[in-house]
Amino acid sequence: MKRLDWKYLPILALFTLSTALAPVFHAQDLSVTSVSTVPADAYYMVDGTSHNGPISAAWPAGSAHTLFAPSPQNPPGQLKTRYVFSGWQFAAGTGLTQNPLVVTASPQITAYTANFVVSYALSLVFVNCPDPANCISPGTISVGGTPVTYSQDIYFGEGSQVALQAFPNPGFVFVGWAGANNQLITGFQNIVTMTGPTEVYPVFQPASKISLSTVPDGLEVLADRAALLTPVTLDWGLNTTHSVGPVSPQVDKFGKTWVFSSWSDGGAANHAYSVGGKQSATITATYIPGAAVTILTQPTGLPLKVDGTSTTLNPLNPYYFTWGVGETHHIEAPAQQTDSQGRVWKFTSWSNGANAAQDFTVPADADTTGGVRLVATYTQMGKLTVTTPLASLTVQVDGADCPTPCQVVRDLGTQVKLSAPASLAQGDGSRLDFNGWPGGGTGDYTATLGATNQTLSAAYHPMNRLSAASDPLNGAAWRISPGSPDGFYSTDAVVNVAVTAQPGYRFRRWDGDLSGTLPSGTVAMSAPRSVRALLDPVPYIPPTGVANAAGSTPSTSVAPGSMISIFGANLTNSTAVAPDGMLPQTLAGMTAHVGDRLLPLVFASPTQVNAVLPSDLAEGAQVLTVSPPAQSDVRAAFTVARNAPGLFSSVFHADGTPVTADSPAQSGEVLTVYGTGFGPTNPPRLDGFPLPSSPDYLVVDSVTARVGDTPATVQKAFAVPGKNGIDAVQFTLSSSTPSGQLVVTVNGVDSNPVTLPVQQ
Repeated sequence: MKRLDWKYLPILALFTLSTALAPVFHAQDLSVTSVSTVPADAYYMVDGTSHNGPISAAWPAGSAHTLFAPSPQNPPGQLKTRYVFSGWQFAAGTGLTQNPLVVTASPQITAYTANFVVSYALSLVFVNCPDPANCISPGTISVGGTPVTYSQDIYFGEGSQVALQAFPNPGFVFVGWAGANNQLITGFQNIVTMTGPTEVYPVFQPASKISLSTVPDGLEVLADRAALLTPVTLDWGLNTTHSVGPVSPQVDKFGKTWVFSSWSDGGAANHAYSVGGKQSATITATYIPGAAVTILTQPTGLPLKVDGTSTTLNPLNPYYFTWGVGETHHIEAPAQQTDSQGRVWKFTSWSNGANAAQDFTVPADADTTGGVRLVATYTQMGKLTVTTPLASLTVQVDGADCPTPCQVVRDLGTQVKLSAPASLAQGDGSRLDFNGWPGGGTGDYTATLGATNQTLSAAYHPMNRLSAASDPLNGAAWRISPGSPDGFYSTDAVVNVAVTAQPGYRFRRWDGDLSGTLPSGTVAMSAPRSVRALLDPVPYIPPTGVANAAGSTPSTSVAPGSMISIFGANLTNSTAVAPDGMLPQTLAGMTAHVGDRLLPLVFASPTQVNAVLPSDLAEGAQVLTVSPPAQSDVRAAFTVARNAPGLFSSVFHADGTPVTADSPAQSGEVLTVYGTGFGPTNPPRLDGFPLPSSPDYLVVDSVTARVGDTPATVQKAFAVPGKNGIDAVQFTLSSSTPSGQLVVTVNGVDSNPVTLPVQQ
């Protein structure tokens, strides 16, 4: 139990007296009542007895009891904390502020609570004043509107916010609050949230007397960004830093314009000024007379650069500068610039005759002569822009590359020649084709630059390639509609494709972007397309496929016993030459026959077969049948005549060497020319067998020879020994025979000509 304070003794005496007079009650009339506090560690008194913490008391019903909550009180162990009584609470929230409170015990009221408000000390720490009546304070702190001039503790309820403002007294400056938790500091104001005992530290310092002046007197300057009329003296804290600056230009009370020139401390126009430890100081701003400087462009509204800063002039309100007389400023007129309408202008001249970039000094009399006016004159240029919807494109301007967007700026009236790529590759099988210049041309385009800007669009449209091929190559003839010189088509084109198999082939089916077994179809060119016609080889002999083996002759007939050539396609699968001796009737897997007569074969290949006709074959129309390996037969009609001479390409000397331009024929020399188709011999030819060297197998019908129009003397016409189907003519030339074409005539039928060089 705590020791009672003397001031509570009258209450205790009253409590003792009431106890002595109280009647005696029975146990069944007792009422149990609890007493507590909020906060729980506050102390209180019940009937003169001090308690700390909740109690329960058995009171006789109807008895009177005195409750007392001492206030204010300092809870033990909590420095600078106070509990201030706020009222008694009982019976579901009912409260009374009487203190002491005399209550009558009743079973309906079972609890009483003493409520306290928690308060914390707000400790202002800035100056100690043992005698507040004689306190020299550096300033005043407004605490919730109440002025405080010295350090002290002021109590506020828990959670309350207290607004503090600091005001320096003359000779001092306020330099700020020392930072701390739960304090919101804004300049000279500090809002403190009372979550516990809180100390705040306003900081004041002795002030220095700083005087600001101007030359001439009475002009304005900026001090900490505030405009002040000079002369003026300010209290600035020792070792603090402040900003000073001029108000420039400005007009004095007499209407004269002044422009800042310099500070007495040598600082820049706007600079930081450090007070240091000075008790007093003076800084002076010097001004010089100002003159109006008007800068214009012609045409108006073009930007210029003044003292390194780009300035766009308002065409309706030209920009005016106020510069001090004698000052030098740097002015630049860009060599070329574009206005708000996109027109391009070229610098021509300044009105003062200076260069585009100049250092301009304000004349000494400019303040009294109405100022200075400068005009930068520009000349309009012609502008042409070539754009494209493509991601990138390079066009040519007068032969030089220019990436798009390509801008051409030249003097008005200049003609420029433009060209764009006709096509742009876009990977395998695709490209972009130029749409053309105005008027539709895709070649060079000449434009004349005028006062109105021109824009040309180099637009392109996509093209895709149609690739068409046959397998085997050249096995088919193509019909493609519409046609294209290079196989490219616009993406919306539909192309009709058809093939006709070449002789020796048969169409099988399509491959690639066409399908099916019909030899025609359509292809949509929305992408690169490739079609391939797959062909199967078949044997083929054209209508004139059976001919004299010596070559083209005047007669299209062939003679019995002669060597013939059968021309065609897929006549066999390989190439073979008959061996010496008896000729085979099968060669490279193929046979040839006329009626039921198999022909002796000399040579066989897919496109040509050489064979020997029977020497007793009847004249007139005949049919030749070729049976290729693993293929169907192919037939060809031909005509047989008794005589159908054909000469091989060379004439030979008696020693067997060929007659050439370097080794010409001699008159009187026996020459030999070989051929076939000369007709029957005596004795008859041996079909398929090489002829013996004797007897001579002489040509039966008459044989003559001539070189040009000059007859030659035929010595002998015969079938060549050791061969089959080969004939020869031996002849001599007269001394008057010139070089020319040798022709052999058998039974009135001429051979093909053979060139014969003759020694002259």
